[in-house]
Amino acid sequence: MSNSENVPATSRRPRQLPPARIRIKGIQGNIVSFGSPGPANLAWRKQLKTAFGTVSDDFVDMALHHLERAARMPGDGASDVAINAAIAMIAAFAPKNEVEAALALQAACTHMAALAVMSRIGGAGGGAQRLPALASATTKLLRAYCTQVETYRRQRGGGDQNIRVEHVHVHEGGQAIVGSVNSRAYEPR
Repeated sequence: MSNSENVPATSRRPRQLPPARIRIKGIQGNIVSFGSPGPANLAWRKQLKTAFGTVSDDFVDMALHHLERAARMPGDGASDVAINAAIAMIAAFAPKNEVEAALALQAACTHMAALAVMSRIGGAGGGAQRLPALASATTKLLRAYCTQVETYRRQRGGGDQNIRVEHVHVHEGGQAIVGSVNSRAYEPR
């Protein structure tokens, strides 16, 4: 089995380097500012642009702010770990442009929201009365995530399907076989 057969359907190439990471520099008001976890800021921005499949600094900034909002648990603040995990997920999609990056961003945000709701099910998230609502919300979010991944796969692969229909006439007294026919002789046991 080749390496390409082990790669998930959303990733077309094996990852050579670890994805870009961020560090939350500070929060002023309700706005989070991000920075490089190391000293090489220009190389870090380039790494982020590659992860998001863009050449736009504005697109990267917008994506980071959306990820930061989606990664918050109710009552909690921003999390480097959650944002870095989402960046790794987006990098696994290997977007080639902003449209593919937007789909990957939506999928990552939906996935994080689903996991946040799911984590409330096991905890003290309002008792047994809220369990059906939380389970329903989790199901809807996970279904949306699967739809987003499938949309991305179709976007990447073209999504075309070919269906071949053959019309066969079977006249009175004739016999037909539907399915595959093997040319080997039947050997009774």
